[in-house]
Amino acid sequence: MLLRHFCRDRRANVAPIFALAIIPVVGFVGAAIDYSRASAARTALQAALDSAALMLSKEAAGLTSDQINQKATDYVKALFNRPEVQGLAVTATYTSQPTTLTLKGSAAVQSDFMRVIGIPEISIGSSSTVTWGSTKLRVALALDNTGSMASAGKMTALKTATKQLLTQL
Repeated sequence: MLLRHFCRDRRANVAPIFALAIIPVVGFVGAAIDYSRASAARTALQAALDSAALMLSKEAAGLTSDQINQKATDYVKALFNRPEVQGLAVTATYTSQPTTLTLKGSAAVQSDFMRVIGIPEISIGSSSTVTWGSTKLRVALALDNTGSMASAGKMTALKTATKQLLTQL
């Protein structure tokens, strides 16, 4: 009877609707906050991996696989300072032909709001690859062969300069 009376009553119906609507709104705002924290942590992880890969590329050729992994982990942990991130794992892969160093990192960001719906953490990951010592060189030249180049030996100078450039390369 009381429920029937409550459902038929049309006075002040904004408050119950607002009370019911605020729950998903707060949930979505909380999820957005957790996601933005995870996104910021992933961006910081990417920057740390990029810097560590560049630093490690200078000395990678003279190190063993275990030493490369250890140094990569040390560099990334020194550059990546996020207390909300747990379980940081870094792996490094070095190949000599072509000379490439790839660092991959993964971790988890502890969630605050999404924990309520059963998601205690958000996994993040990123990778960075450095390649050096490439033996192939591709060159494209855009040369002016219009009528203005015909005067004062400009076309001859252009040909000579082009041949010298190609010889040097």
